[in-house]
Amino acid sequence: SQYGLCFVPMGFAWVLNIIQTAMVVKARLKYGIKYPLLYAPSDHKDATAFNCVQRCHQNYLETVNLVMISVFTTGLVYPVSAFRAGMSWVLSRYIYVAYALGNPEYRLPGVMLSHIGDFWLVGMIIRIGYKAFFGSS
Repeated sequence: SQYGLCFVPMGFAWVLNIIQTAMVVKARLKYGIKYPLLYAPSDHKDATAFNCVQRCHQNYLETVNLVMISVFTTGLVYPVSAFRAGMSWVLSRYIYVAYALGNPEYRLPGVMLSHIGDFWLVGMIIRIGYKAFFGSS
C-alpha cells in the first residue's frame, strides 16, 4: 500500500543522524572537546566552530522524533502527502548541515525549507483532528 512510502523519510533520517553523529565525533577529536561537555566552553578558541557542529546535530535530535511520528500518524490517512512532507523536511535537514561549517547564518536556508515539511504535517494533523472532532468528511 501507499503507507509504505512513509518509511522512506525515516530511512533518510537514519542516514542523516549517522552522518551528523560522525561529524560531532570528528569535531570533538579535532577541537579537543571531551565528554561530558555538550558544548565547548565560551573561552575555548574553537568554541564557535565546535558548537555549530554540535548545535546542528542537537537541533536535529530535538525535532526528528516529533516529525517522524507525524509522518507515520498522518500517513494513516494521507500516505502520499505524509511521504512528501516527510521528504521535504528530511531533505531540508541535509541542507541545514551547512550550519556545521562554523557560521550560524548557514543554518537559515535549511531551517526555512524544513518548515515547509513540518508545517505541512501540522496542517494534516489539524485537518484530521478537525474531521474527527466535528465528524465532517
